[in-house]
Amino acid sequence: MRALSPQRLSGIAAPLAVWALHFAVVYSLQGLACGEGWLRRRMAIAGVEAEAASWLLVALTALALAAIAWLGLRAQRAWRAARADPRPDADGRRRRFATAVAALAAVLAAITVAFTALPILMLPPCAR
Repeated sequence: MRALSPQRLSGIAAPLAVWALHFAVVYSLQGLACGEGWLRRRMAIAGVEAEAASWLLVALTALALAAIAWLGLRAQRAWRAARADPRPDADGRRRRFATAVAALAAVLAAITVAFTALPILMLPPCAR
């Protein structure tokens, strides 16, 4: 079994670890952009003008959501495979439970990343 397998504790916690890393990086970069003036240059992408910090934060959010989606899809596939056994033994029931928890952790992590990203989309980076 690989380290990020949805049946292992590390695989169950991986989506929430992605959220925690996203949270720490986004708020750290936000503080540096406002406090130190990093990435304050304005730029337009696809006709939308914003500060470079905002674009970087949006890109990091998209990357975090993609990683969480990948982990969640792996967990869902493993859950479906575990459910295929009509009369599972104790190990099969444990595998079914672990993969379901991993999939639900991915859903929770995606919601929390989206909630964390809302201020990025709604406010300028250094709103006062």
